[in-house]
Amino acid sequence: MRFKPQNYKAVFIMLVAIAGLVACLVFTVARLLYVEADLKSEDNQTNLWQITQAQFEATLVSESLARTAANDTFTTPEQEPNFRFAILISRLAVLLEGPHAELIERIGMMGSLKQHYLQITLAEPLLELPLDPQAALQLRAQTRELAYELRDIANKVLLMSREHGARTRSMYLRAVFESLAFIVGIVITASFLLLRLFKGMQEANQARRLLRQEQELSDLVINNISNQGIVIFDDRLNCLLWNPGMEELLGVRPDNTVGQNLQTLDPLFAHPGIVSALTQAVAGTSSIREYEAIADGQEKCLEVSCFPLTLAERQLGIAFVRDVTEQWQARKQAERQTVDLEMKVLQRTAALQQAEQRLIAAVEAAPDGFAAFDAQGELLFANERIRAAEPVTVWCAEDMNLCAFLRCFAICEGADERLVSDEVPNDEIELDLLVKRDVWARLSVTQAKGGIIFVRLVDISAYKHAARALQSALDRERETTGAYRSFVSMVSHQFRTPLAILDSSAQRILRRGQDASHDELVVRVQKIRSATSRLTRLVDSVLNAAKLDAGRIELNPASCDLNELVRDICERQREVSSHADIRIDAPDLPINVHCDSILIEQVVVNLLSNAVKYSGETPLVEVKVWIDGSRAYCSIRDWGLGIPSDEVGKIFDRFYRARTATGIAGTGIGLNFAQKIMHLHGGEINVESYEAGGSIFTFDLPVSNADQAQQAA
Repeated sequence: MRFKPQNYKAVFIMLVAIAGLVACLVFTVARLLYVEADLKSEDNQTNLWQITQAQFEATLVSESLARTAANDTFTTPEQEPNFRFAILISRLAVLLEGPHAELIERIGMMGSLKQHYLQITLAEPLLELPLDPQAALQLRAQTRELAYELRDIANKVLLMSREHGARTRSMYLRAVFESLAFIVGIVITASFLLLRLFKGMQEANQARRLLRQEQELSDLVINNISNQGIVIFDDRLNCLLWNPGMEELLGVRPDNTVGQNLQTLDPLFAHPGIVSALTQAVAGTSSIREYEAIADGQEKCLEVSCFPLTLAERQLGIAFVRDVTEQWQARKQAERQTVDLEMKVLQRTAALQQAEQRLIAAVEAAPDGFAAFDAQGELLFANERIRAAEPVTVWCAEDMNLCAFLRCFAICEGADERLVSDEVPNDEIELDLLVKRDVWARLSVTQAKGGIIFVRLVDISAYKHAARALQSALDRERETTGAYRSFVSMVSHQFRTPLAILDSSAQRILRRGQDASHDELVVRVQKIRSATSRLTRLVDSVLNAAKLDAGRIELNPASCDLNELVRDICERQREVSSHADIRIDAPDLPINVHCDSILIEQVVVNLLSNAVKYSGETPLVEVKVWIDGSRAYCSIRDWGLGIPSDEVGKIFDRFYRARTATGIAGTGIGLNFAQKIMHLHGGEINVESYEAGGSIFTFDLPVSNADQAQQAA
């Protein structure tokens, strides 16, 4: 049964109704999920409470500082400024993280709050010392200004909360009405689908009655056709219908065929080609085959047309067999005449083809790509080398003319505007092009007499690679020269401190002469020996730096007292930089860490010398050592030039120096070397810096004593 136009229309309406039902369901669920997600969103009341608590702490700090300025006494430690200051900093730290920070950023107050937090943090060390009234009043003014800032933030958060509540109520009301509309749509489409289902069942019953009528009519027609044979069969090639025409062609009665396998009924159906056609027909593929045989001493030809057939939802096949002996004999006669004519044509064109083949063979054997075009740019000939060349094989695989051919190379490196012209070029073109990665070709376009244009494509990759190899060798030579200069700079930078100690001790011994006491000589000689040992370790360190760059560094970790190591380095730095105020904050007990002491010494020396060098004429450097859990930490802080915020992430790159270091001697390799040493120890140097506000460099190492780590925890 065929589908009529009204059937397609009904199916389309059903699909539209189903799509409408699904859309209504999806939109209803989406709106409900959106409302549920909005109900789960965090209330601004929590954020408002955090802001007001920070404002309250700022007010308490301001009052405490006012009492300090008035020389008033405090009855409890909780009333003192340093205690209130610590709580205020913790409140501000909470506001600068998580959802509180996102809310403050949304109202545009984050920058001002961060500025206040920086000022309060920088002022915290001042509270550890006795405050004079003037400093207390200045800190009080800062905290009062912070309290006013927090009050403004709280007001804006409250207004935002009210506006959000109004919008939420409006959205909920709209979502309710939309959900009601979608539910009404669901009811309407569901009712329509039920009606269509009932009507479809009625139409199916009627279609089955019509199918039975059509089958009875088909049987009547097939049995009355006598000029050709008709057979219907199943997927096992068992006969289901054998009409009288088949009896006339093959001499087999219908009574002896139905239910029998076709291959046993007649040699026609046992032929492999016919069996294949019958099997393909059951599978859904139509085909026509011819069967040649000799009957009663005469040649005979039967045409078998096989088609798929569907009856009662069952996949069958039908074959039409007719006698085409006369047409077959006439076709064979015409084929013989055609063969004779073709032989004559082939003989007359053999000489021309041989000449053409010799020419083509010569061009094909050429090592380069070759093509010829006429004056209008149409292709006359092209060998396989130029057809297979890239990018010709991509853009001009089928239709190739001169303009299209040249445009294929327009995107290559080395091309110019002559390759994208829509007109046939009149001038000669010769370009070196990069057709793909590491493949270069020379494109030559020349015009001969008579208007024929010849194109030649030559692979020059070897020449280009040789040129690039030469350039690469020159670049490597420059890099080697730069590395040598960097090595000399690093050696002078690292060896300067011990050499200065040796020179200073020797000069003092010379100045004192025989007036120097035995104890003083022992002290000076010990310093000279220490500096000499330091030079030896620096030599080893320089060699390790070279090995580090080559990936062959030798790490020799052992237990080391980080406290003693840092104190010794600070003492040596004081001798070299007598104008610097180097302060140490470290516990009295040893801090044993697991590291390579020679390499870690290089890290501390580099960070400490940089802190002194970039802190101006009267540098103040604070060195702190402490334990937290299973890690020991060391920080070096200065109040010098600082590092711009946009350059902090690059400060550990080799040879990189911040713009604030302009005019100060340095190579930019010390921090890079120190960071690589920490990476070998499984750690990292962290930096916090503000331009004109100083820097803090911190590194950590694993504690070698588990009991010591537990005591620190």
